[in-house]
Amino acid sequence: MKIAVSSDLHLDLNHADVAEIITQQAHYLTSHGIDHYFFVGDAFNNFEQTSAYFAELQSQLPTTKVHYLAGNHDMLKGVTYEQLENLDDDLYFHNQFIDIPQTNWRIIGNNGWYDYSFSTYKSNVKEVAQWKRAYWVDRSIMQSMNDPERMAIVLHQVEEALEQAHNQQKQVIFMTHFAPIREALPHPLIESVRRQRMWEMTTAMLGSRHLGALLAKFPEVKAVFYGHLHYAQPLITVGNIEYRNQAVGVRRKNSEDWKGESLLDQWISRLYTKKI
Repeated sequence: MKIAVSSDLHLDLNHADVAEIITQQAHYLTSHGIDHYFFVGDAFNNFEQTSAYFAELQSQLPTTKVHYLAGNHDMLKGVTYEQLENLDDDLYFHNQFIDIPQTNWRIIGNNGWYDYSFSTYKSNVKEVAQWKRAYWVDRSIMQSMNDPERMAIVLHQVEEALEQAHNQQKQVIFMTHFAPIREALPHPLIESVRRQRMWEMTTAMLGSRHLGALLAKFPEVKAVFYGHLHYAQPLITVGNIEYRNQAVGVRRKNSEDWKGESLLDQWISRLYTKKI
C-alpha cells in the first residue's frame, strides 16, 4: 500500500484554478499508484469549500482514497465547532483512524488545536486570548471554551486513540494540523521588546508541547505528520518518532521558500509518499 501526505495548500490564498488543480492532482495521484492520500489541514478559508474540494477530488480518483483534516483556516467560515466534532463525511478523519489493509499500520487523525504552551505567556491565558481577538486570524472561530480547554479535549481524544492502538498492538502514524513539538518552531532573531512580545503571542497559537509529550509516551507511534507552519523543517526526529511537515504554503512575492514554478509543482515537491 502506498500513502501520500500533504497540507496547507491554501487554494484561495494561492489564487488557484480549483477545477484545474483537482484534475491535475487526481492524475498525479492515480499515475503514481497512491492508495491513500492524506491532507492535514488548510485547503481554504471556508470549510464548505474545503469539503466540496475533497468530495470533487475523490470523485475523480478511481483507486485512491482521500482523507482530510481541518486546519484553522478551514475553520474560519462555514462550520461550527460542534460540526467539526461530529461531521458526517467519510473523507473527514478527525478523531478517527484508518487501518491500512494487509499491514499492521494504523493512521490516527485529529485536527488538533493550541494551548499557548510554546509561549512564555502560557500562564497568561486572558492576555493571550485578548491579543488573539485583536490580531490573530482565528478570532472569527467561535467556540464555547477557551483555547487550553479545547486543547485538553484534543489530548483526551488522542490518548484514548493511542491506548486503543496499544491494546490492539498496532503501529501508529499520527496526523494533525498544529505543531506538536517545540523543535518544529522557527527561532527568529528579534531585537525589540515589542516584536519579541508579538512573536511570543504568535507562538502561543502554533500548537501544543503537551501533544508531543503525549505521543512520546507511546512506543507504537513511529511517525507524526503536521502542517500549520509553512517552510518548517521537513523532518525532525525526537526520540524514536519522526515528525514531518509537508506544508505547501502561500506563494509570496520574492519568497525564496517557494520552490515550485506553479502551485502544482510546489504541491508535488512537498508531497510525502511512502510504501507501507
